[in-house]
Amino acid sequence: MSLKLQPTNVHLIEVRLKSEFNDAEGAAALALLREQGLSSLKEVRTGRLYEIAGSLSANQAHQAGKELLCDAVTQEFRLVSPAPAPMNGMNCWRVEVWLKPSVCDPVGATVIEAIAEGGLPKPAAARCATLYLLNGRALKAQIEKAMIKSLANPLIHHVVVTEAHS
Repeated sequence: MSLKLQPTNVHLIEVRLKSEFNDAEGAAALALLREQGLSSLKEVRTGRLYEIAGSLSANQAHQAGKELLCDAVTQEFRLVSPAPAPMNGMNCWRVEVWLKPSVCDPVGATVIEAIAEGGLPKPAAARCATLYLLNGRALKAQIEKAMIKSLANPLIHHVVVTEAHS
């Protein structure tokens, strides 16, 4: 007797304020990062990332982003592809602040239940992160140090810093 496993897809959904809206959380993050020596930053925009694993198709993940995770009036969302972003000369950065796997993620648990209650297949797992999009010249090591001192707790968070599209 063989056990048939369900295919597992992992979808990353990014939700951010539309560009025409003031990002107060981003402005606060910018002030904190400047206090840590990143005075060349011009702007910080924030968002949320949702990593959803399970038997959801890309269309179902799109539906979850549109109907559950995003406020269509003030926010936009997209499914993020895993392709690496091209280098931009250290002018634009993408910083993801994830809870470590050993830390309980209550938002992720809520997302699992909400997706299932919305009539879509119940995800096997979900977790969320805070996204920071930094505009301004800086070095990766400077950003990592400033993030840990001001916007992330290294005991519970894992910080991922990558160059982003300009």
